[in-house]
Amino acid sequence: MGIVREPIVVRPHDSLLHTVKIMTMEYVPKLIVGDENGNPLGIVSQKDALKFINRMGNRELDNVYVSEVMRKDIVTVTGEIEPIEAAQIMIEKKQPMLIVTSDSGKILGMIIKSDLSQYYGSLIRGVQKISEYMSKNPITVDENSPVHAALDLILTNDISRLIVTSNGKIVGTITTTDLLYLAPVLKIKDISVKVKEVMTPTIVIMDEFEDLNYAAKLMANRKVKGLPIVGVSGELKGILTTTDIVRALTDEKVRKYLLELKLYTTTF
Repeated sequence: MGIVREPIVVRPHDSLLHTVKIMTMEYVPKLIVGDENGNPLGIVSQKDALKFINRMGNRELDNVYVSEVMRKDIVTVTGEIEPIEAAQIMIEKKQPMLIVTSDSGKILGMIIKSDLSQYYGSLIRGVQKISEYMSKNPITVDENSPVHAALDLILTNDISRLIVTSNGKIVGTITTTDLLYLAPVLKIKDISVKVKEVMTPTIVIMDEFEDLNYAAKLMANRKVKGLPIVGVSGELKGILTTTDIVRALTDEKVRKYLLELKLYTTTF
């Protein structure tokens, strides 16, 4: 399967309000910022938007330009890039997105971590366990905490989701996507909204010893980017995200598995 998706592009002089609406309506965590000639200028993520909103004071979202929010440290690649190479670039350069460009530098597409996670789920089986790649000691937040407490935890720890608990029990997750729906009012610091009113209730949790392939497939099918992981007694052990699966793609065991798979399929 291909890993390049159609690009979603905003202009540097578009408003942050317009950008937030596109992110929530299209359900994409990152957008390309490009000029009128189709050249890439930067990217903007949900986290970038939330960071800016958290410190924007009394400004209105429709009075903030994308150019004020975007990050310019972009990486461009060709459409022929192999999935493993794309994964290595993302991990080594800490890039949330790769911009696919033509020989003349025009925007053709984009690759995000969900695309690589879906690729993993489509091909790689029986190679790695969830426990090998999940992030241990995940940060949690109580369901009755104010929503700004969750926002502060996400921004301070540079993560995209928190596991929500109630009396020690997993009840949901709260993500940058959930928080972005509140974008117009998040700048109001004393807003009386609780985490449980915004969170996504937990539908799926996974055992730490399951095949990583199963988790990748599940995330693709459910269109989620993270899953709580539990031990044999149901205790919280970690969280698995698309970033963890991209990291797994860079393992030499995966490279060997794909080489053997290619040799097998070309033989027959």
